[in-house]
Amino acid sequence: MMESSPTRTTRLGFLAGLLLFVSGPVHGQPRDLVEGPPRLDGSEARPLEMEGYQHVFNYDYEEADQVFQRLDEEFPDYAAGPYGRASTLYMRFAQQVGAMRGSSHRGDRFWDQSAKPDLSPEELELFDRSYAESVARCERVLARNPNDTLALYYLGVTEALKAAWDMTILRSYWGGTRAMRRAVNHHRRVQEIDPEFDDAYQVPGVSDYGIATLPRALRFVARLFGMRGEKERGLEWVARTANEGERSRWGALWSLALFMQREDRLEEALDAVRRLREQFPKNPDFYLEEASVHLHHGETAEAREELLAFVEQRDAGFGNFHLSPGGLAELRLGETWLFEENWEEAETAFSKGLQSSPPPDVRVMLHLRRGNARDGLGQRQRALFDYNRVRQLGGDKVAENWAKALRKRPWPEGAPEGSRPHPEGEESHPH
Repeated sequence: MMESSPTRTTRLGFLAGLLLFVSGPVHGQPRDLVEGPPRLDGSEARPLEMEGYQHVFNYDYEEADQVFQRLDEEFPDYAAGPYGRASTLYMRFAQQVGAMRGSSHRGDRFWDQSAKPDLSPEELELFDRSYAESVARCERVLARNPNDTLALYYLGVTEALKAAWDMTILRSYWGGTRAMRRAVNHHRRVQEIDPEFDDAYQVPGVSDYGIATLPRALRFVARLFGMRGEKERGLEWVARTANEGERSRWGALWSLALFMQREDRLEEALDAVRRLREQFPKNPDFYLEEASVHLHHGETAEAREELLAFVEQRDAGFGNFHLSPGGLAELRLGETWLFEENWEEAETAFSKGLQSSPPPDVRVMLHLRRGNARDGLGQRQRALFDYNRVRQLGGDKVAENWAKALRKRPWPEGAPEGSRPHPEGEESHPH
């Protein structure tokens, strides 16, 4: 599949989309960010920061924003308040466009889709204002003490958040790449000053991994921008923050879960996702992600058990499961039957998903998979209807190419490469 050079190059891009959802709860004792007698001794700010990020990752967005507003009011010299408000806004819209779904990131699928959230001028202004205020607070400290590691850390994660916002929400790839470079530079500086500052390893680690896994020609382009990568070091550094970090632990753990999926290290991916699911039980994406990893590994029975439990809890109004995109659970549930060649159950699940007002990216895959099930049932004309709908709806080049191939040769004999699970750890692509 051919893509434009700017789009692929800036998917240095994988960088932002994975990385940098938000920092995790603060476990450490943040120092005051201004000179003079301390106004912030950590024990005062820590409970608010922990509460705020627990809400963010549980998708309790209004509660999170209220907590960060309190943090901002009580500690007006500390960058965590405006940074937290910007993080909350980012997470809300990233979840809407599917950036929190790991299955979209196993390859480059997310970047081929064109979903953009419906942002109001007020929301755009709030993000820009919060980002600018967080940067300004850090820079005031650094003007007095250029080696203040906490200020450098917050400046780095603020720029990383800006990179994620530009790339995944605004689809402004070049602006995001510039912000990412600034973020990496700030955190490498933290490493130089204090090698034991574990939170400063995620951003450079994601950058290392993302660049190292680009095609050779694009790695050359990245070097022209002064950006180099080392894959194993990147994985090691992201794991270090995920396991030892204080402020960025949960964002790093999510990055690690996605990287392990890309590497087909699925047991390690499952371990990371389970830790997130246990910490944030109201988050529907972490629940569905565990089932998705099982499914990708060919473990259909395990995936189905989790998906049926998810649907039951969603329909009972548990947590924030209602924020899961319409039809997504039914898509995954149908796939568990599809890959077992239980065509009738699969077709029923996909049809039910299509009746639940799914977003465009989920609708495309529901039609594709229902076409697969109808092929299995020997309903070739009905299957062709679904494959034609995939091409008419557009917006997903992978699904369009699969539908084109399946018009010539039916499922399962004509299953395109990457359209079924790879339980033996072969090279795989997203579904």
